[in-house]
Amino acid sequence: MTHCPLRIAHLADSHLGYRALGRSCPETGRNQRSVDIERSFMAAIDDILRRDVDLILHAGDLFHHTRPSWSTLRCFVRTMRRVEAAGIPTIIIGGNHDTPRLRTTGSVFGLLELALPGMTFEAGYEIVEFPFKEQTLTVHAVPHGSLTGPVPPSPLPDTRHRNVLVTHGLTPGARVLGRMGNEPGETVLAADLLAHDLDYVALGHFHIAGDQGRNAWYAGSTERIGWGDESVKPGYLIVTLGDPGAVPEIEVIPIESARPMKSLHPITGEDRTPEELADTILDRLRALDMPDAMTRIELRDTTRPVRREVESLVQRQVGQLVWSIRIYAASDVRALFNQPVGDQPVADLETLFRDFVEQRERDLTYDPVFASAFRDRGTAAIHEAQVQAEESAAAAEPAA
Repeated sequence: MTHCPLRIAHLADSHLGYRALGRSCPETGRNQRSVDIERSFMAAIDDILRRDVDLILHAGDLFHHTRPSWSTLRCFVRTMRRVEAAGIPTIIIGGNHDTPRLRTTGSVFGLLELALPGMTFEAGYEIVEFPFKEQTLTVHAVPHGSLTGPVPPSPLPDTRHRNVLVTHGLTPGARVLGRMGNEPGETVLAADLLAHDLDYVALGHFHIAGDQGRNAWYAGSTERIGWGDESVKPGYLIVTLGDPGAVPEIEVIPIESARPMKSLHPITGEDRTPEELADTILDRLRALDMPDAMTRIELRDTTRPVRREVESLVQRQVGQLVWSIRIYAASDVRALFNQPVGDQPVADLETLFRDFVEQRERDLTYDPVFASAFRDRGTAAIHEAQVQAEESAAAAEPAA
């Protein structure tokens, strides 16, 4: 039996509600990076609506916080009502950013089911199967919550259908660029989950689009988030399925409107005045010719007061050369996080703490039992503090 080709839009890691750099959008007064993230997501949906797709799959981390602000929710609902009106079936699963730490907390996905009844939101703790008989397709939704249980979820492929699995986590052996350690709640997918006879596996969590073998692909993210995403090319995938067992056709669709990131080559500041260093940086920014870019540059062999003076000089003169510039040193605590202090990713904080404990365990300052207990309790405390800070920030964001 020959099956009609099936076109699927596969996207992931939109991180709606992400905030950074403390700059406001002149049109809305909201955080500009939050607006950037939303605009890239809307650009992806605009493009999908022009491509005659049969199904949309979002593989998790739709939001950056478990409790997104009203302005973020409003943007999402308004955008997706266009998809609902077009009659395109859509399945969205929860990623680690979307999934509450406590099962009793409840998920914003429950609210979205009411706002967008024509779509399917799955942020629970079990694998759920969605058959599409007319398309001879079964989608096996494996949200992040279902990966946290003691028994790994296991799909049961329908031999009469084409089978697609959508999930959120790291494939075994995946190399995560630009990041120290693991992200809180991050899950490495069991090899057995990907070893089933599936026609396609739609993956989320890793922000770089790419093939993971056995018909599994990461869609990448729809925008760059922290500096670890500098090499990311935001976009999504169009997946075309033929007969069961056939290799899917994959087309990577870029989102050209995403804000660029650029790290400039480091500058050595030894025996140079702050004015000379500032002039060198400004010359490089002119040569870069990227007025919309987020940029950063490492200043080596300088004291902190000199770096501060250089940054002050550059900020006063940078004008429209670039959208943002950050000057840092490898010795700065901020540089370890790849972001200003107000936007430190939890993954880096937790990694620094684990390294601190492990070093003391190696030099026998801590015995193994104490080190293990201290590491667990400290990591939990850091995570809890960051979650509270993120939720407070999200709640305080003004509505559009």
